[in-house]
Amino acid sequence: MDERLLLDWTAQHRRLFADTVDALGDAHAGDPTLCEGWDVRTLTGHQLQPVRVPSWRFLLTAARTRSMARACDVIAARLSDRPLREVSAELREKADTPARPWYIGVAGPYADSCIHLRDLAQPQGLPVTVPTERWVAVLGIIVSPRGQESFLPTTGFLDGVRWQADDADWAHGEGPAVTGSAEALAMTMSGRTACLDQLAGDGLETVRRRLARR
Repeated sequence: MDERLLLDWTAQHRRLFADTVDALGDAHAGDPTLCEGWDVRTLTGHQLQPVRVPSWRFLLTAARTRSMARACDVIAARLSDRPLREVSAELREKADTPARPWYIGVAGPYADSCIHLRDLAQPQGLPVTVPTERWVAVLGIIVSPRGQESFLPTTGFLDGVRWQADDADWAHGEGPAVTGSAEALAMTMSGRTACLDQLAGDGLETVRRRLARR
């Protein structure tokens, strides 16, 4: 997909994320999100990582903590250690800043901008999301070789299942089918269990077992 389009969509999603955070306000800063261990404030700080932390610094943090996941935790906590409105204001201010992480390029922050928007909104019962065509772009990123390395909860998570969107012309893989909206597929493929009840098909039990074992 055109890099300029992904950058434009990412900027739009960052502003939408900031608007949603501001609508929630400080009273909800400590509320849980779909990202395990991250509240609203921490998730908002994480959204700043691509525009505040160059790849070399992230890799140094990952080396020091011996884990990319722990590096994300450390950086998110640091970037969010202030009033929530300040964090969201910086996200809005830097929304148009292009970010090209060393391994996955602009595709990574783009996919994150969609997935984390739902990580924020779904537990709050908010329908805030992005259009179907943008979720289809996320699916294409997730199933790519580098996307699988970056977004899957476990190696081989997609294997032996046919993932098929029922709101778009998109499918991936062979085997028993798992069907649902492009959004529900993307959220599940990236390790979330919150959308499992929106999926159907003979392959769904396999997916449930894989998520339970991760």
